[in-house]
Amino acid sequence: MSLVLLSTLSLVACSKGNAASLTPTAEPVVVAAVETAVPTEAPTAVPVVPPQEQQQFVISVATSEATEAPVMTMPPTPAPTEAPTPEPTATPLPKLGVLDGRFADKFVTGAPVLTNTSYQTDRVAIFLDHVIDDSRTLTNHTYNYFIADVYFQDMEDFRSAPAKSWEKKWDHLWLTDIAKAQNAIFAVSGDFTLTRYKTGGLVTRNGEVLQMDHDPRYDVGVIYRDGHMETYLGQETPVEQLLADPEVWQILGFGPELLDANGQPKTEFNDPKQVSRGNIRNVVGYYEPGHFCFLYIPPYKVRQDRTCLNMQELSQLMHSLGCVKAFNLDGGATAGMYFNGKLVTDKGMGPQRKNHDIYYIPKA
Repeated sequence: MSLVLLSTLSLVACSKGNAASLTPTAEPVVVAAVETAVPTEAPTAVPVVPPQEQQQFVISVATSEATEAPVMTMPPTPAPTEAPTPEPTATPLPKLGVLDGRFADKFVTGAPVLTNTSYQTDRVAIFLDHVIDDSRTLTNHTYNYFIADVYFQDMEDFRSAPAKSWEKKWDHLWLTDIAKAQNAIFAVSGDFTLTRYKTGGLVTRNGEVLQMDHDPRYDVGVIYRDGHMETYLGQETPVEQLLADPEVWQILGFGPELLDANGQPKTEFNDPKQVSRGNIRNVVGYYEPGHFCFLYIPPYKVRQDRTCLNMQELSQLMHSLGCVKAFNLDGGATAGMYFNGKLVTDKGMGPQRKNHDIYYIPKA
């Protein structure tokens, strides 16, 4: 375009310089400006940008200078406050009974298990045995005894009952009749409580104090709710303490105690009733809390009391069985042992006496 304009201007200038030689009437010549298109480079093909990238492209072109975007400062999020951890509290162990988990293999769950010589529940276990000893180690004769090895989870299963009521002190019934009336699985004749009603003596039955007068001539045996047993010489009995102690479950009478304070056999006994000679015996033995034995010692031969044990021999026997405490109950014709509906033996007894009271274990 610039070259065309320069050529035109040159022609005009020449025409002015040679004006005299030109014909005056001649019309000026107008030279049309012809625009010559200047060739331009072919446009470069714009690449096709996917839609998802077009927004980014436009934004980058529109921004001539990179500017730092302002940083939004958020207030710090406070850290959560942890709740204080409470001090751990000791979880009490389940009560396992007075045996405290010992002898677990003696008990059963579910229905009671009864055989001719045993009875087992989840609360009590009784194992009976009949022993004939002809070793002549304790005596110079053969003797025999029935022993019930008993394990209690709860001492409330070691119960006492009168023939009819404690108020009717002169009532008597057969051992089997009293036991059946109490739904007992096991029973032994008691300590003939009415004799202490006449002479004075401590009487506590099933945790209830029935008589508070103590005759210091007679020893006392005590069964506690926690499963342990103590025996006291008559003159050393802590009467007021026993009467005030809610843990006392049974106070046994008749006596005497059979082992000393160290669990050793004795040779001398409190015997105001003069029962130390050989006779039919009933005994409570104690091993440890919840573990007891009951012995019934009838004559070995029919009506021959000389085949029974005297008090010193009885003391030695209880020690040999491993007892640490032992207490003599009423003996002679009153004594007897009952299991599952009948006496363990009715042979060799001779005339029997009715009972005023019994110790027993109820059926489950």
